[in-house]
Amino acid sequence: MSGNTTNARLWTDADVWIAASLTTPNPTDANTPFGAGWTMAGLLSGDDGMPESRDEDTADYYAWGGILVRSSRKNFKLTKKFSVLEDNAITRGLIWPGSTSTQIVVPKPGPVKIAFEKRDAATGLWVRRITRNYAIITPDGDIDENESDLSKATLAAVIYPDSGGVLFDRQDSQAVTALAVAPATKAVTVGQVGALTATATLADSSTRIVTLDPQCAWTTSAAAKATVQYGYVTGVAAGTATVTATYQGLTASCAVTVS
Repeated sequence: MSGNTTNARLWTDADVWIAASLTTPNPTDANTPFGAGWTMAGLLSGDDGMPESRDEDTADYYAWGGILVRSSRKNFKLTKKFSVLEDNAITRGLIWPGSTSTQIVVPKPGPVKIAFEKRDAATGLWVRRITRNYAIITPDGDIDENESDLSKATLAAVIYPDSGGVLFDRQDSQAVTALAVAPATKAVTVGQVGALTATATLADSSTRIVTLDPQCAWTTSAAAKATVQYGYVTGVAAGTATVTATYQGLTASCAVTVS
């Protein structure tokens, strides 16, 4: 069999991020979480995916005898679609731009930054495409609302390039080779909150603090003794618990003692 199977991708998870201000800075790289100004659109329909369509005007020119001698292409247009399953502030703002919590007005969509993020659970890698210039987002077709299916709105984002013709900035993640939680042991009293830090080591040997990364899952072996959220451990009752961080398929733990 020819080819490299490690280059094959099955995108098992995805997110769409929106920034209302065109001056919102991009993350430094794919291993850096989205910062202030970026908001996740919420639950997406995996069945619908993120289809992409390209439109352009083409013209073919033939010489006598039906020989194709030249083709011209102009007016390129890129549209990406995604379907949202949540009714939240960001999706309402995309469906009804200009409306408020008390009034719905004729929509007037404006330019926004949009980022598409896809993840491959098997490899733990993901890729981002972030608009270099801006996008205009409008509903595509009907908004489904009935008693037997989840409410769903399909949105179409027309991507506008910058003056150099660049549509997206692409960020590819690096594989995480190790994960560590510090400190390795933690002592708290009942009602006290203690902080832990999760650090990922990447393939190029650089490190990233992923404590607050949405992809970093925190769990506790004994919630009756200690709970954990975003790396913050709270003592509940005297005893012990193991608090574990999971990131890109790797785990690291801290032994917590509550007195």
